[in-house]
Amino acid sequence: MFTKKEPDPKKPETQQKNYQKYSKAQFAESRQLSRMEKDILAAVLLEQEAYTMEEAQQHIQQFMNGEAQ
Repeated sequence: MFTKKEPDPKKPETQQKNYQKYSKAQFAESRQLSRMEKDILAAVLLEQEAYTMEEAQQHIQQFMNGEAQ
């Protein structure tokens, strides 16, 4: 008999979505970011890498604090 699959309580859906990774080009097209944030990410992110939204926000903060390399 089939049973309804219960979501894993250790991984709520909201947390799973936060771990989705995006390319540099996808961040450039994002409607969630301001033009300035997109420009910062264009300068600091690597083309061949994928980043979560949280990682991208961290890169923006580091740049704004003068910690970017």
